[in-house]
Amino acid sequence: MSEAAGRGISRPWERLSAAQRELSPRVILGGLLGLIAVVLLPLAQFRFVYDDWWTIVSNGFLRRPGELALLLSPEAVARNIPDAFRPTLVVFDVLTYQVLGTSSHLHHLLSVALHVLVCGLLARWLRLLGAGVLLRAATTAMFGLLAIHAEAVAVVSYREDLLAAALGLLALSAATRSAEAPTRARDLGALALAAALSALACGAKMSAATLPALWVLAHSLSPWRLPLSRSRRALGFAALCLGVGLAVAHTALLHGGISPYETAASPNPRLLATRVGLGPVLAQSTQIHLAYLQQMIAPFGLSPEYTDRGASWRDPATVLATASLLGLALWGVSCAARRRRPLTALVILGAFVLALPTSNLVAIPNMRADRFVYLMSAPVCLGLSSALLAAGDWLGRRARPRERPRERPRERPREPRAGVHGLAWRLAPLVAFCVGQGAVLVATAQNYRTSSHLWTTALERAPDSARAHALYAETLLSVARNTPRGELSHTLILTRVEGHCRVASRLDPVYELPEICFARLAVERRSWSEALRRFSRALAVSPDRNARILAALGQIALDVPELDTEERRRRSASWIARGLREYPYAPELHAVAGRVAHLTGDPETALRHYRDARTLAPERLQTTIWGLELALDLGDSRAARKIWVRDRKLLGRAPVAQRASLLLRIREVERLFPSHPRASILTDGVFY
Repeated sequence: MSEAAGRGISRPWERLSAAQRELSPRVILGGLLGLIAVVLLPLAQFRFVYDDWWTIVSNGFLRRPGELALLLSPEAVARNIPDAFRPTLVVFDVLTYQVLGTSSHLHHLLSVALHVLVCGLLARWLRLLGAGVLLRAATTAMFGLLAIHAEAVAVVSYREDLLAAALGLLALSAATRSAEAPTRARDLGALALAAALSALACGAKMSAATLPALWVLAHSLSPWRLPLSRSRRALGFAALCLGVGLAVAHTALLHGGISPYETAASPNPRLLATRVGLGPVLAQSTQIHLAYLQQMIAPFGLSPEYTDRGASWRDPATVLATASLLGLALWGVSCAARRRRPLTALVILGAFVLALPTSNLVAIPNMRADRFVYLMSAPVCLGLSSALLAAGDWLGRRARPRERPRERPRERPREPRAGVHGLAWRLAPLVAFCVGQGAVLVATAQNYRTSSHLWTTALERAPDSARAHALYAETLLSVARNTPRGELSHTLILTRVEGHCRVASRLDPVYELPEICFARLAVERRSWSEALRRFSRALAVSPDRNARILAALGQIALDVPELDTEERRRRSASWIARGLREYPYAPELHAVAGRVAHLTGDPETALRHYRDARTLAPERLQTTIWGLELALDLGDSRAARKIWVRDRKLLGRAPVAQRASLLLRIREVERLFPSHPRASILTDGVFY
C-alpha cells in the first residue's frame, strides 16, 4: 500500500485505468515538453528588444571572460558592469556569448530551451513530492503554456527569471533528495549541493530568495506522502537559506545594502517609492497582485508596459484588493492549520510566499511586470490543474452512459472502453484551458518581435507612460534618418517625434528619457547647442546607464558653434575621460574617443581606442567604418583594403550609398598611393 493510500489521500484523477498506465510517465512528459517547444519555436525569429542591447550587444564585459573575478568585489559596481549584482546571470551571459555571439535568433532559441527545462524540472520536483503522473503532466503543460509567461520567454534579457527558476527548482530537488540519501555522506553532499544551487539561483535573480519557505511548506503539508521529520526539514531549510544568505551578502558587499537599486545615502529618483513614499506604493501593490491572479486565470490585460503609480489605502480598489488577498491568505492558513486540504494550503501559501520578492516591500525600478509572475505561477498552475482535473472527473461521471439490463446476451459483450472515454472527459477542461492559454501566449509574444512593434503596442496599452512615449519617439527617429532631408515626410516625422517628447516630459519631468528624446531630435535637426543642453540635463537626472549620454556629449561638444576650438576640445575630452573612467566596458565610448582623436588629428590615440572598441564589440559596424575612414585619411591603401576584405560581411549591413562611397574612396587611395611611403601605424594588424 502506498503512503498516500495509507494516509487516506486519494484523488479521482489519480485512479488511472490499465490502458492509461501503459504510457510511460517519461513518454508523457517528453511529449508535453516537445509540444511546448514547438508552440514557442516562432520566437526564434524575434529581434533584440528592451535591455537586450545593454546586457548583450553593447556589454563589453562579456568579451572579457578573464575578468570574471571582478564580480566578487565592489570594483564591479565602480566599473558599472551590467547586472553586476547578479553574478550567475553575468557568467551565464559570458558563456553564451562565446557560443552564440550576438545572434538574436540563437539567443531566443536558448530562452525557449530554458523555459522547457524549467517545465521539466517542475515536473521532476512534483514527482519527488509524490504527485501523481496525471497531475504532474497537467501542471507542466499549464505552466509551459501560461500566457503571462510571454514576456519572460520572448525577451532575451529577461531570461534571468528562467535561469533563477531552473536553478531554484534544482536546489529544491537536491534538498528533497537529501532526505532519501542512503548514507550520511551522501546526505551532506546533497545538502551542500542544495545550498550551492540556491546561491546560484539567487545570484541569477532574487525572486528565488523565498524558495526555501516553499520547500518547507511542501514537506510540512505534504499532500501526497508522509511529511519529512522536523530534523530533516530543518536541515533542508537551513541549507537552502545558506545559499540565499550568500547571495544577499554578495549584494551587500557590492552595494552596501540588500537593495542594488538604492541605498540610504543615495536614493534613486527613478524609484516611485523615493518620490511618493512606501505606503502608496504598497497600497497599489495590493491591486497589482490581485490583477496578477486574474491575468493567470483569464489572460487579458497583458501588456509590455505598465505605469508606476501610488494609491491610497482608502481607495475602493485598494480595499477590495486587500480584502480579497487577505481572505485568500486566511483560507490557506486555515487549510494548513486543520490539515484537511493540504494541496489547497500549499497552492495558496506557496503563491503568497513566492510573490514576496516582487511585492514592492523593497523598492524595484518597475512596480509591475508580467515577468514577475514567472516563478510565482508554479503553485498557481498546480492548483488550477488540480481543480480542472477534478472538474473533468465530475463531467466524466455525469456523462457516463447508464447500462441497460439485458435478459440474455446473445453474444459475448465487448470489452468496455470506459477508460479512454473517462480520460477524455477528465482532460477536457484542462485541454481547453491550456489551448486558450497557449493561443494567447503566442499572440502576446508577438508584441516583442521588434523594438518598433514593442513600443507601438506599449504606447497603446499604457498611453500615460513617459518611457513609452520617449522610446516610441526614438523608433520614429530611426525612420527619419532613412528619409531624405528636406522632404515633407522627414519634417512631419520630426514633428511627431517632438510631440511625443513633449508628452513624455510632461508626464515625468525628472526622467532622463524625455531629455534624451529631445537631444536626439536636436541632433537630427543639427541644432548642436540644443543637443548639448538636453544631453547635459539628461545626465544630471539619470542615476545610471549613462555611457551613451557621455559618448554623445563627447562627440557633440566638437560641433557647438558658440564655443571656440579650444573650449570644444576641452569639453569633449572631459566628457570622454569621465565616460571611460566610469564605463570602461562600453564600446561606444571607446569608439567615440577614437573618432574624436581622429577628427582632432591624433591618429595614434584614435587607433588605440578603435582597437579597444573592436575588442569590446567586434560586431559593431560603426567602429569598423570609422577605422576604415582613418586608414583612408592616412592614405594607407593596404590597411584600408585589408579592413574591407576582412569585414565584408559586417560592412554589408551598411547602407548601399555609404558602402559604395567607401569602396570608391578605397580605389582612389589605391590609385594615388599604390605603396605607402612610410611604415603605417595601421598596416601592422590594421586597427584591431
